[in-house]
Amino acid sequence: MSRFHECTKTIWRTGMFCIFAVCYSTQSPSAVGGELTDEEKDAGFVAMFNGTDFNGWRFTGEDSDEPPENWSVEDGVIKLSGGGKPHLGTVYEFANFEMRFEWRAKREKYNSGYFIRSPKNLGKNQLNLAQGSEGNFIGGKLQGSKGVSDLQQPVGQWNEWRVLVVDDAVTFWCNGQLAWKGTGLEPEKGHIGLQAEGAPLEFRNLRIRQMK
Repeated sequence: MSRFHECTKTIWRTGMFCIFAVCYSTQSPSAVGGELTDEEKDAGFVAMFNGTDFNGWRFTGEDSDEPPENWSVEDGVIKLSGGGKPHLGTVYEFANFEMRFEWRAKREKYNSGYFIRSPKNLGKNQLNLAQGSEGNFIGGKLQGSKGVSDLQQPVGQWNEWRVLVVDDAVTFWCNGQLAWKGTGLEPEKGHIGLQAEGAPLEFRNLRIRQMK
């Protein structure tokens, strides 16, 4: 068992939730795919991605320790070349949290998704990343969500998404602007994930803070 998995297993069993903070605290800012701001550190954010491999993450339907051909890490960036599977999800479940991350599409007619409180196979509760429908909530019930394609950057440029999940409420910001507030999210906890949906995309600066 790797040092990471020993660390995360112990922390989870003892009820301590700063999994990524403990396991990545000895690494340099460049090694975690982007340095946390002082504001983020004070608020309790930790890096979800170490910038070099997929520790802390798993691929749906995959038993191998090696990442599939369509997912890779390069220069602190998670790269998805395309393909309809597998999806990339967190090893552990999350309940109330705020997550921030950046993504960009590599070509027109892109498609992907960002899952919150989803089952292990990542089939539900998706904020859409399909061109023209970005931010629309699909695969679940959430009153108040909507597509916000007008807030997205052009293909090739980075978008910053911020998602706050508290109890049954979800608040979504895109590129610094409040996009929508929704209610009715179920279940109470689940996995976070990124969808492979046939298009090349890149992700970076994944950070999270967990709340009671």
